[in-house]
Amino acid sequence: MLQDQRRYMIRTLDESDRPHLYWHGVDGDGRIWLFETVVDDGGEYWPVRHAELGSDGLARRYSWRHLEDEHGFLAEGPLYPHDFGLNPLTAEEFTTLWTALDR
Repeated sequence: MLQDQRRYMIRTLDESDRPHLYWHGVDGDGRIWLFETVVDDGGEYWPVRHAELGSDGLARRYSWRHLEDEHGFLAEGPLYPHDFGLNPLTAEEFTTLWTALDR
């Protein structure tokens, strides 16, 4: 039941006309991170899509369609891009990378 509510809320944000912003970064383990966020009324960035490419070469993607698996999950709270050293991407760059990780 909670998962259904969460899925609905994320889908509603994702399909809204609110601003969507895109981010990428690399952590200390060499993992590549991608995020699509939606800005809420308070100016916080809520993840609606998240992908990562691990040092093991495995790609993982999360969205309202696939919230979690044994490797990870879509963040359950707002994302603070500058706290994690994330850099902005264009929508086109994000889409290209998101699609490439679906192979």
